[in-house]
Amino acid sequence: MDRRTFLSSSALLSAMHMAGPRAALAALPESGDGLTFVSRSAQGWCIPRPMYWSFDNRDPRIEMAGYSFSFQVFTYGKIENNFSLDGKSILLKQEGNRWTLHASRLSWPGQQRAAEGTFQAEVVLEGDRVLLHTQATAMEDIRGIKVRIHRLPRASFAYTGWQVTPNFAPVTHDGVTYNYPSYVGGMPVWFLGSETRGIAFSSLGVTPTPKRFGAQLLADGIEAELIVEQDASQLSPRFTAPAWELRRNTTLEAAINARMRLLEEKAGLKRWEDRNDVAPWARKIDLVVTLHGMHWSGYIFNNYGDMLDAVRWVTDRIDGQRVLFFLAAWEGRYYRQYGDSRADEQMGGADGLRRLVAFAHARGAHVMAMFGGNGSDPRLPGFEQWGATSTTSSLHELPGEIDWSRMRGYRVDWAEIRAGVSEGAWLSLAAPAWRNHLIEQVDGLNATYGFDGNFFDTQPDEGMPALADALRSRKPDLLLATEGWFDLSLASTPMSQTLDGPLGWSSRYQRRFAHLSLGEPSRGSTGVHELGFVPYNLPDLLESFNLPTVSFVENTYQTAPQAVEAVIRAAKNRVPVG
Repeated sequence: MDRRTFLSSSALLSAMHMAGPRAALAALPESGDGLTFVSRSAQGWCIPRPMYWSFDNRDPRIEMAGYSFSFQVFTYGKIENNFSLDGKSILLKQEGNRWTLHASRLSWPGQQRAAEGTFQAEVVLEGDRVLLHTQATAMEDIRGIKVRIHRLPRASFAYTGWQVTPNFAPVTHDGVTYNYPSYVGGMPVWFLGSETRGIAFSSLGVTPTPKRFGAQLLADGIEAELIVEQDASQLSPRFTAPAWELRRNTTLEAAINARMRLLEEKAGLKRWEDRNDVAPWARKIDLVVTLHGMHWSGYIFNNYGDMLDAVRWVTDRIDGQRVLFFLAAWEGRYYRQYGDSRADEQMGGADGLRRLVAFAHARGAHVMAMFGGNGSDPRLPGFEQWGATSTTSSLHELPGEIDWSRMRGYRVDWAEIRAGVSEGAWLSLAAPAWRNHLIEQVDGLNATYGFDGNFFDTQPDEGMPALADALRSRKPDLLLATEGWFDLSLASTPMSQTLDGPLGWSSRYQRRFAHLSLGEPSRGSTGVHELGFVPYNLPDLLESFNLPTVSFVENTYQTAPQAVEAVIRAAKNRVPVG
């Protein structure tokens, strides 16, 4: 998603390595979604924190519905600045429980001079609920609008990403910033209070345009920030932002439930048992077996023949109809072949891959192949046609400013050179050239080898629904999965490989199997993944994911058969929920 959030991918996986899946999110920094920096003080290095201006901006504060508000407008273009409302131009009206604000001018920082533009806000109070609408015009394209709420009581903060048990952390003077969509999933719903009661801040928008929440403890209480950006493909000097909802005296659970109702009503999100994009065969899955192929370095964990033997071993012990075999790095060097996936000769070639899939089918099992969803090697043939024009997301990044192009923020040290290998190009599925290239490639491989499912590495973006629709139109019983997820992505992909949200809300819509980085039972190898070794913890994996999962690197089931059979027993004992 947003290029900056990939910083937290590495942090998240490192946390999994050290603490296990359930504790991973608790190990991240409080502001850990990539929109922070590390500051220095006389005491040494401090925790990550947002950046703040070094002067009083003198934003006019407006009292409405029991809150103290101020507003800012961000422009993009030759001027590109953060503008406040010109205090002398503000007209405020109240009619019962409805307030309207109109500013006929904007202001340069610090109210030092006026700027062209207008701003309007409407605030409606309904019991403990406040509904806030904002609209602005400016002298150039508007990037976004910020709402600031002042003098809120001291409280703790919680968010809605991959964290089944919400982590309520105090808001400090250093501040926190979280964004949506982000690598760590979630909703544009944030909470300020305690585990029992507080204030929920929720966007009522149902598109993945960026939304952010910030909070900082000041002398007069907590100052919260609600930021929403305009769709970068539709930038204009006028922007009507999606509404925000502020709800007092509520709980994080109630806020999550309200967002789920909105998604079901407005965004087509369906509960797992009601989804029409999960074929009957996929509902029978009780076990996922990850078969690791070729590492980035060229080291082969399992070739197609080895994988076939693994399929035989597993299906000798459990009905194949209950097993999904997930092929990771099946097309050759992991990551390097993204964008040009094909049977690899060193792995056994096209014939070997056909035999593997056919054997799995003969045993009643199904096979899901892994593809790069958001990245490709720019040295591949044809990249200039389908890749070079796709490095800018039409929704999450601004023209000219963006550069997904060279692994920004997440540079994997595949070669152990201790500097990272900057060889991958981050691409967006929203770009038609990349999406269409991927559709034709994946659909052709599905037809050639009979893959039953397709897994797309890293985080889905706003182009995922179009990709999913195109692939399913050609193969209706195809199972689609992604590495990560956020609330809107669940409408198009019913399966993922990462942790659940607070209170387990995402499992209402999807099924999750263990991330390929979480080790295997013989020695904790992460196979093709960059973490190396992770202590294996079956009880933790069974508690953290919907589907029992086991990874095979070389000799896993030969070296640790009892440990693998324990996973198979857990799958056999699993009570299906549809």
